[in-house]
Order: sequence, then C-alpha cells, then structure tokens
Amino acid sequence: MAHCPTAGVARRFVGAVVLTLLAHQGSAAIPSFPAHLVGDASAVSALLERVLPGSSAHFELAITPAPPGSAGPAKNGFTLSDTADGRVRVTGTTASELTGGLGVYLREFCGMTVGWVRGGGSYVFTPNPWPKVGAPVARNRSVPYSHVTQVCTHSYTLVWHNWTQWERFIDWMALAGHNSIVAPTGQEEVQYKVMTEHFGVADMDVRNWTNGPAWLTWSRGQNSHGNGIGGPLPRSFMKSQWALQKQILARYRELGIAGHLPSFGGYAPWALAVAQNATNRIARGVGAATDTAWIDGRDPLYTAVADRWMEQIVADFGSDHVWQMDAFFANGSGWGVAPPTESAARPACVWSDPIPNTYLEGYVHGQPVSFPTLSAAQAACLLPANIEACGGVVSRSTGAFEIRGGLKPLPVPPADGEASYILNNRDACLPPPDTSVWRNRSAAAYGAVVKVDGPDARWIYQGYALGIASGGIGPANDPHALDRLHSFTSPIPEGQFILLDMSAHGSGEFRDWKGQWQVPFIWTALHDYGGDMGIKGNLSMINPIPFAAPPLAPVPPGYDKRTQAVGVGYTPEGLDQNPAYYELLQEAAFKTGPEPNLTDWLVRRAHRRYGLAGATPNRNVTDAWVALAKSGYAIDKGVSDGSGVGVMGVLPKLGLDTTSWNKVNGNITTPAPALCLEWASWHALNDAARAVNAAAGPGYPEPYLYDLVNTGREVLSQLATRFLIDFSRSFSTPPLNAQTINMTASNYIGLLFDLEVLLGTNKAFMLGPWLAEARALGANDLDCINTQITGDIGNCSNFMEWNAKAQLTTWYPVIGSADSPIVQQNGRDHDYARKQWSGLINEVYVPRARIYEQQALANAASGQPFDEGAAAASYARMVYKWQTTFGQPYPTEPFGNPVAISTFLMWKYNHYFATC
Repeated sequence: MAHCPTAGVARRFVGAVVLTLLAHQGSAAIPSFPAHLVGDASAVSALLERVLPGSSAHFELAITPAPPGSAGPAKNGFTLSDTADGRVRVTGTTASELTGGLGVYLREFCGMTVGWVRGGGSYVFTPNPWPKVGAPVARNRSVPYSHVTQVCTHSYTLVWHNWTQWERFIDWMALAGHNSIVAPTGQEEVQYKVMTEHFGVADMDVRNWTNGPAWLTWSRGQNSHGNGIGGPLPRSFMKSQWALQKQILARYRELGIAGHLPSFGGYAPWALAVAQNATNRIARGVGAATDTAWIDGRDPLYTAVADRWMEQIVADFGSDHVWQMDAFFANGSGWGVAPPTESAARPACVWSDPIPNTYLEGYVHGQPVSFPTLSAAQAACLLPANIEACGGVVSRSTGAFEIRGGLKPLPVPPADGEASYILNNRDACLPPPDTSVWRNRSAAAYGAVVKVDGPDARWIYQGYALGIASGGIGPANDPHALDRLHSFTSPIPEGQFILLDMSAHGSGEFRDWKGQWQVPFIWTALHDYGGDMGIKGNLSMINPIPFAAPPLAPVPPGYDKRTQAVGVGYTPEGLDQNPAYYELLQEAAFKTGPEPNLTDWLVRRAHRRYGLAGATPNRNVTDAWVALAKSGYAIDKGVSDGSGVGVMGVLPKLGLDTTSWNKVNGNITTPAPALCLEWASWHALNDAARAVNAAAGPGYPEPYLYDLVNTGREVLSQLATRFLIDFSRSFSTPPLNAQTINMTASNYIGLLFDLEVLLGTNKAFMLGPWLAEARALGANDLDCINTQITGDIGNCSNFMEWNAKAQLTTWYPVIGSADSPIVQQNGRDHDYARKQWSGLINEVYVPRARIYEQQALANAASGQPFDEGAAAASYARMVYKWQTTFGQPYPTEPFGNPVAISTFLMWKYNHYFATC
C-alpha cells in the first residue's frame, strides 16, 4: 500500500511503457489460480510432522487435480473421509486445498488451534483416539485466491524472521488455506546486481540509496518517505535475504502457494540517471527522496532496466507468473502529466469562500508545500506541474497556506484553526487529464514482464492508489478517476490484471466505484496501520466478504460484470494482533456464505482455543466473548492505536478524543459502554481460568493466556487514555500547577508500570523477542557502516537492533550524536509503529512521560508556559541514547502469573469502572 506510514501522504504515479498495446479480450471469465502450482503431497506430510510430530501416519493424503474442462469459482476444493483402517483420508485439488482441508479437520474435528506467536499462539495435541469424520465432507473454494499480507507487512511483521520462523509462518498460512502472498524478500540483491553489473551504478550509491531492513518497503517503491533511511543496506544482508527467499519460494511452491514476485516499477537511485546521462522523462524526488529517480516508462531507460530486472529475478527465483508492481507513487516528482492538447477556451477557475473547521487530506508533493498568502497558494495549485494533483488549499493556524490533494473538505476541531478552499467549477475550468499517459506507462510495465515471463503473467496491483487524491488514480468521486483507471488497465489482457481491494474496514472499494472497475479484484480488509494494537474490527462488516460481490452475488443494475471478486483476504500493515478478525476472513475461503451468527462463531472459537471444544459450554468463556462481540468486534473506530499508550504531547495536538472515554461515547470521567463490556470480558476470562486449566492442563493453552492478557491490555490502555488526557491538560494550558502535574503524572506513569507487568507475562507482548530476532539476523557480520550516528556501528547485530528500535519509536532513526541528536523529517512519523510491549513501556514510554513531567514542573516553578520544544529535545537525546545502546539483555520469555496479576489489577482499578 502505500500508506505506511502517514495517512494523507500523496504519491505520484510513475509508470511505464511499451511499443505494443495489448487489447482487452471480450469475456468476463473468472481468472483462475495459476494452474501449475499443484504442489506435492509429501510436502504436506512433512508439514504435519513439523506441526504435530508423529501425526502424518494417521492421514492418507492425495492430490486429485480437477478434471479437464471444469471451471468456475468452485473448481478447487478438498474432501475429508474415513478409511477402512481407521485413518483419515484428505484429498485436495492442489497441495493448498490439501492443507486447507487438514486445517479444517484439526480445527473443527479435533478442537485444535494453529497460530503464530504474536497472533495468539497454538493449541495442538495428539488426540487419543483421533476423531472420525463420519459422513464425508467436501468443500470447494468460494473464490480462487485466499490472500494474506501486503508490502508493508514485510516491514512491520516479517522483517526479522529467519528460516525457522518463516517455516512456522508458512505452515500456519497453509493450514489456514492461504494460497496467495506478496513475496518481496531478497529483491535488494536482484536490484544490486542489475544496477552495478549492467548500468554502472557504484556499490555505495546503491547501498546508500536502499533503506535499512526495517524500512525496505519504502525503498522497494512505497517511497513517499524517502530512501537511505536506517542504511546503508549491508551486502551481507542482501545476500542472506536472497538465499532465504529461495527457501521461502521453494516451500510456497511445494505447498501450492503463489508468491507475488516484484517486477520493476521505475524507482531507482538518482545515481542511475547520472551514470546513464539520462534526462528524458527522469524525475527527481523531493524532500526525503531527493536522490530517487522516478523513470517514466516511456523513456528507453525504463525498458532497459525492466528487461534486465526481469531476466535477473527469473534467473534467481524462477516464476509463478504472479507479479506485484504497485510502486507508482513518487515523492512529488513535480513533472505532472503530459500538457493538454486542446485549444478550446475554458472558463476561469472560481475558488470557494473559506470553509471553516475543515481540511483537505493528501499533500501534493509528499510533504507540506506552504505559501505566505492565499493567492500565491491558489496560483500554485493551478500550475501545470500541480494542476492534476492539487485539490485545493488549506489555511493553517500558523497563517500559512498549503496546497493539498483532497477534493472533499473533512471536519477538524475548531481549535485547529484550519479552513479549506476548493474550486467551485473544477470540472469546467480544468482541462481533462491526458489518460493516454497512464495507458502507455502500464503497457510498458506489463510488457517488460510478459517479454520474459510469457503471456500467463498476472499483475496483482495493490489498490491503495485508488484512494489517492494527489497523483494517484482516485479517489472514486474524482470525475476523471475511472478514465485514469480504465486507461491504466486497458493494455493488459482480461483476467491478467487483478486489483487488491484494500478498503480500511473491508467495506469494499469496488462499491465506492459503483462496480465500474472492469477488472477482477481480491476483496480484503486493510484493518491496521503500522502494526498498532487494540481489540478492533467490526466483524459484521467483513462477514459478507467475498459473498456480497459478483459472481457470488447477483450483478446489480448498472454494474460492470467484469468487476468481480476472485479472492478474499486481509492486508494489514502489521499482522500481529486481532487473530479473531483475520480467522473469520480465512474461513471465508471455504464457505458458501457469511457466518450466520457471529457471536456463536466467536464463542465456539474460544472454546476450541481453550481446550474446551466438545464440552458443555463454559459460562465464563461464553460471557467473555459475547461481551467482546458487542464491543471491540462491533466497532470500526480507526486503523491506528487510539489509546493513551505510546504517545505524548500537548492538547489538542496529541490527537486523543477528549470528549469520550474509549471507542464509542460517554465522557472523560465515565467509561463508555464498549469499555464496560471489555472490562466485564476481562473478568469473565479470568474467572474461566480454573475450568480451562482442568480441561487442558496442566497449565493453560497459549491462546487462552493470550486472550486474557490481550483483553486486560485493552482495558488498561483505554484507561491510560483518560490518565494521559488528564496529565496533558495539566501542562497544556497555563497557569501550570505543580500539584496537578504531580498527581496526574503519577496516575499515568503508575498505570504504565502496571501495564508493563501484565504484558511481561506473555511472549506476544514483549520487546525482547523482537530485538533478539533482529540481532540474530545480523549474525555479527561487520559490513554495517556509515550509519549517520556518532561512532558508526559496524557490527551488524547492533545495526539490526538500531533499525528495530527506531521503527518502534521515532520511525526515522534519530541520527547525529547524543549531545546533538537530529530528529529527521521534524518527527512527522513519531510513534507511527508504536507497540504496547513490555520493555518498550519501561524503557521509552515511562522515561518520556517523566521528561514531560519534569519540564512541566520546571515551567510551573518559573511561572512560564510549558516548553514543548525543550521537552521534545530532551526526548530526542533520551531516545537517541536508547536506539544506540546495543546488546542490553531484554527478557525473551514471559515472567509472572497472568491470572494472579489480572486479579490484582482488576481489584486495583475497579473503582474507575463503578458506573459499568
């Protein structure tokens, strides 16, 4: 997606070109899954042995390809049946359906859960006896593709995985029925070879341009946030990731999973343009991306690089004929589209009066472009370089005027002091865009792929661009958006271009576009930014996926039948949260319709996770999940963490809702109804401990402990919102009162310490494993140099730890020195990827709160307003020191009894929930 990280940031399309345009064909057939990805039954048997040693002998596994001529969305499926010798027979059209069928048997017949560590863990065991299937079970896929992840997931979730962790992740994927995933690992080695061996770019020019491991998503093309972040990238990492990718792809292929390899998207080091003496249609990024070259696909250099790229990546990794290329968002290249050719006179543009208490989202050039007067900003908006990307002007409380990409004014609090200006006659006064530019670039991009990969090549395009107002294809209400999209997709044969529908909450972008895409799509829910945490996600919103779209639903009047769902899945930036949300989407792959009763589904799922499947329903477990069904899983408040953990600042810039406590309504002193239900759920889960231990003990299943700690975390993090607002109010408005500052800081910091203790009881919520995995990936290589911090780093384990710490806190690393730290990009993405993790709270969030407390007390003593700049400077020094202190041991195993700690914390904070 691009979004990651900042929600309104615009990216400019930079595309491609080819001499021959490929015409659409005339049918609306459902694109099938790549037929060659059949896989191997022996690989499925090996998977069983990894997940449950000794279990494979109980299963008879067979791949039974669909008969010739079969077609339609139900082509691939699995069957379960009993054998005469007491085993279970599982057949599947491919290895992916075989593993999907096994997953159904383990979950629904055996009561097991197979998960991943930060997603709730697993509960697996050897049944005695193994359950019979009884009447044979046959299920077909609802749609061909079951998709998981997006490009950002590889930075926020998978970045530090070694092969052992990848194996476990892929095993989970396979048993969940997934057969589709983006596969960018190792592409930096491909890029390095292409740039240095064929185009004369020097070693350090490539490495300095490429981001560090924690930010590779953005030098892979989502580059609105710049290049060289946390780098330069060491050669040792490039080579090891290249080798790892070969293992990953081999496992995907033997399990029938399509990994979407990256093709060339036109983004490269500026040194490439210099080395090739290229000036024709080569745009240079601005701001954080000034040494990025955005090569227009119509330029011969694009074709030359793309050809070499495709030859190299296929030689290195092979091909499954599924390609990911959505990197058409630059950082304000400024060259715009081709100038209009029409000569007809058009009326003068007429600006609206100020629309108070509103703003327009999306920067025209990736970051703010300000002007001292309204007339100067309005004139800049209409310049040829900006005219298509600029939607209007926003006046800021500072007196400056910014050109923005959004077309629709959005509300902001009056205290923000903003107003919007839009064109009243935009359609009449502006010339229509030259959509042939879009067609020619996509033709070149796809043409380069086809030239090497052949006519079966599929292009799966992340649909985040559909919502980009400034330089993207959309948004849907832009009168020229469909023209751009149709032009962009027209060169690709029907069925070979597939959109990833990435609506934030799963509502379906195709609906906003009235079904007029004319291309198939994989319907997903984005759900999460930056790997932020919080029990969230309206299950009733995603339950109809993919069944509410053609071809599984009737084609509505006026709907283009080519706009059809061919997949289901989820595309969060970070995956390590809310497994219930994602499991509902997983299961849709082999269902015939939406889940009829979501509350019952959650309750059944919980009993299975806790070792209580098949028993009389436990009242406490039932009560806990009925409450969660009515609260966290009935709400779509936001895709980012809106709690009071991991943020700090003055009001109103802090961005917290100061009128309600938690997700729905109420006021700052009264918990909202949703929070009361989550409070009750925490109690009920804790009360279920004895029954869970008796059924599944000795001890507790991983998923039970995860749910207990996660629910307590949610309650305390929302209480932290109230405490942080109180604390922030104490220093946001003069005169400052030392007693109030001390009291509110004590409440807030005390709660953070309690949250630290609770989170430390579960591995899913600990900083230690994240840092240990990062350090292990560095392997003590010594080529991690020139990192823009005092003393350099050198040791790659330290370098990886530096990357891992910075992403979680300031996003861009704080560089410079301990005495003179440099906060990059004015701290615009601080806390974007924050986590509620033990270790991070104690080492960063508590010290930052103390910095603000001490600054407030000093200002109170001198009778001065709060000096936020001084507090921010102190935090920069503190976080620089933390980011550059290496090798400090952090716990990697949980400590403490979560049941006992939950009991104590519920007693301690009970009076805050007296109104519930």
